[in-house]
Amino acid sequence: TGGFPLSMNSLSGTTTTWTDKKVSIIELIYALHTSRCINNGTTDIRELSAFFSKIFNIELGDIYRTYVEIKGRNNPTQFLDTLKTNLSKKIHDDLE
Repeated sequence: TGGFPLSMNSLSGTTTTWTDKKVSIIELIYALHTSRCINNGTTDIRELSAFFSKIFNIELGDIYRTYVEIKGRNNPTQFLDTLKTNLSKKIHDDLE
C-alpha cells in the first residue's frame, strides 16, 4: 500500500462531501498523482482514488474512462485552471 497517514477505517462516517463535478475530483487526483506529491509518487492511482472517494463520500466509478474523457476536452485542465484563478484572485484581494 501507499502508506497513507490516515487509516481508511478512520474515515468511515465522515460528513465531508465533494460537491463539485465528479470529473473535477478525478482531474485533481490525476494531477496530484502525476506530480508525485503524495508518498513521493509511489501510491497507485487506484489507491489514491479510493482514498479520495472515501474522504469525500463520492463514488468515482471508472476513473480511467473519465481520464480518457478529460484528455479529449478542449481544455483538459479546466478544473485546475479554475483553482489557480480562484486562489490568485483571493491572494490579490487579500493584498488590497
